[in-house]
Amino acid sequence: MWEQVAPAAKPGAIYLDATFIKVQRSGLNAAGGRDLQAIGLTKGGWNTKLHAAVDGKGRPWALLLTGGNVADVSQATEVLQELDPRMVVADKGYDSDPLRRWLRERGVKPCIPAKSNRKTPRPIRRSSYRKRHLIENFFGHQKTFRRVATRYDKLAETFFGWVLLAVIVKFGK
Repeated sequence: MWEQVAPAAKPGAIYLDATFIKVQRSGLNAAGGRDLQAIGLTKGGWNTKLHAAVDGKGRPWALLLTGGNVADVSQATEVLQELDPRMVVADKGYDSDPLRRWLRERGVKPCIPAKSNRKTPRPIRRSSYRKRHLIENFFGHQKTFRRVATRYDKLAETFFGWVLLAVIVKFGK
């Protein structure tokens, strides 16, 4: 089903971000432990994090589940591994020299604003960064589905199936 819905053309720009998903008590204590089931402890309790990369039409190109305590920037290369965009637009959470270097080695232009503690801020293309709402809209739509907004499933693969079903409902024709 996913191959019927997945975009075919090469994306010009990819918008990258992640969102927290609260894990309910019924979703905890699965076989294999919480780490294997993409559940991590944060200040807000037990969470799962959904990392996504969407194109200029808001269609997802890559999705990844991790524990809620995993940093966004640490998963950026894994999310972008199979993609070949001309530009990656992300928020300040992705501002790191290794990620910028990795993108440039692949011929991808980063559009990532500098963190406030960076000594030499990098210029960004404001017109591209304004379109970052596409990834936020994607997450907003995903979270209209109760099974995605709050995780009740013990197994990561079961929960990820609900995430994919929500994508298919939105983008399937």
